[in-house]
Amino acid sequence: MNEKMLEQYNDLIRQAYECRSFEDFLRLAIIRLHMLVMYDSGLFFCAISHDSSFFQPYLSGNADDYYQKAPFRERDAYLEQNAQAGSEALVYKAAEYRQGLISVSQAPRSDFLSAQEEYHVVCLRIVYHGQFMGEIYLHRNKDKPDFDAQDLFVLRLLQPHVSTVFHIIHSLIAVKLLEADRQGLDRKGLCQFNGDENLIAANVAGLEILNNSTVFGSSVLYHLKEIMADLYDGCQRSRDNYIHRSARLKTPGSELAVTICLDMKGRKKEDSRFLVSMEFTDEKQLTAEYRFKFTKRETDIIDGVLQGKSNPKIGVSLSLSENTVKTHLQNIFKKTGAASRSELVYLLMLSQKQS
Repeated sequence: MNEKMLEQYNDLIRQAYECRSFEDFLRLAIIRLHMLVMYDSGLFFCAISHDSSFFQPYLSGNADDYYQKAPFRERDAYLEQNAQAGSEALVYKAAEYRQGLISVSQAPRSDFLSAQEEYHVVCLRIVYHGQFMGEIYLHRNKDKPDFDAQDLFVLRLLQPHVSTVFHIIHSLIAVKLLEADRQGLDRKGLCQFNGDENLIAANVAGLEILNNSTVFGSSVLYHLKEIMADLYDGCQRSRDNYIHRSARLKTPGSELAVTICLDMKGRKKEDSRFLVSMEFTDEKQLTAEYRFKFTKRETDIIDGVLQGKSNPKIGVSLSLSENTVKTHLQNIFKKTGAASRSELVYLLMLSQKQS
């Protein structure tokens, strides 16, 4: 890479990080990419926006004239998560794939394979932390030399930057959607749980909704944890890294719409995260009116927990066996959905603040 190419490369990277939409990035690629890697035509697939575009290198005039939209074929297959993106080739030539010299976790698109008969083809896969986000195919007519080592070197330098830019654009779009629905967010409960189903983050509406009871008498949190456990088991069986489920929970006077997403993050439970979105279908539902309902004995045991007493000490003060105390605690955990004494204290203190 000579000095002029290095300047063009740096300029392309700088402008890429300033893109605020996938359309902006595509226009930039059409205008700048051919200065680094010569090509005759290209295909751009964005799995996030479900977009597909055919494009040619920009020569003069309007960049919009150099691409056209096309159907996103095989969309479902390309929306699946790449479980092994870290160990596969992210930039490769069609000839290398055909000869079995490289491997990818998903078979290339059919139009990529068929194009090998007419063109030299190179593929740049857009993958960010295991999430497949798109692909860029560059074609070179067969009467011209195939993509060489320098072309592949430049594309491999670009690949992590392109993937990061896509992640940034995706995040910006998500933020804009949230800001546009700010009024709805005031009512929408958002919570995050770790792989052990312990609450690690939530907005105010989310914390209030967790304290509501269902028509079965248990807390919303308890039922969420049941769904999370089923999701994790399903994820283990399917070997998917990302899975979600929607559900409806009956509450007194209303119904709660729930969506739970599980991100396995490398398939380690300790690194996994559950993202929960909740909203009452009846906007008049008061999320703060519910208070946990305990028996007198359960209340006495809770007092001991709040004082930091161990199970044996609580048993002595109440003239109960340690096993009886444990049984009452299990019932308390079931009613509140708490998984530990510390989480129980947190939820009870929150409930008292709202009284």
